[in-house]
Amino acid sequence: MSRALVWVLALLVTFVAWPGAMTAQEAEPEAATPALQEVEAPAELADDRSALTDPDEAALDALAAEVASGLRCPVCRNQSIVESNADLSREMHRVVRDRLAAGETPEQVEAYFVSRYGEWILLRPQARGINLLVYGLPLLVLVLGFFVARNRLRKWARAGEDGIAADRPVDLGPEDEQWLRDALRES
Repeated sequence: MSRALVWVLALLVTFVAWPGAMTAQEAEPEAATPALQEVEAPAELADDRSALTDPDEAALDALAAEVASGLRCPVCRNQSIVESNADLSREMHRVVRDRLAAGETPEQVEAYFVSRYGEWILLRPQARGINLLVYGLPLLVLVLGFFVARNRLRKWARAGEDGIAADRPVDLGPEDEQWLRDALRES
C-alpha cells in the first residue's frame, strides 16, 4: 500500500472511532467527576424556590409582567421591558415588581415611569389630549374614504348610463365625418 492510502485510512479510523469513544464516556454517569455530582444549590436559591411555588408570588409576577408589557424599553425602543434583554429593562421590571409588592396600583406604577421617562415610555398611548388623534384619525380616514369611494362609484355609474353605448350608432357632425373619411383614405 502507498503511504498516502495508509494515512487516509488512519485518519478515517480515527474520526470514526473517536466520536464513539466520546459517546461511551458521556453515557456512563459514574465516569463524571464526583465534584459535579455533589454540587448543591446555594441557600439563597433554596429560599427563592419557595417563592416560586407561592400562589401570591405567582400572582404578583403575573401582574408585574402585565404592567411591564405596557412599558417601552428605553434601549430597544420597539420592545416592551418584558421582551427586551437589556440590563436596563430587567432593572425596570424589578422596579415594577417591587412597587407592586409595596402596594402600588398598576396605574401608579405607570405614572411613576411616565414621570421619569415621559409619555413615550408607554407602548399604548393614553387616550387624551393630542393622543386622541392616534385613536380618532384612523376612524376618520376610514369614514372619509368610504364616502369618497361611494361618491366616485355613483358618478362612474351615472356616467355609464349617460355615456355612449357601443350597440347604437354614433351621430357624427359633418366636420367629424370629413375627418374620419380623410383618415381612412390615408391609411
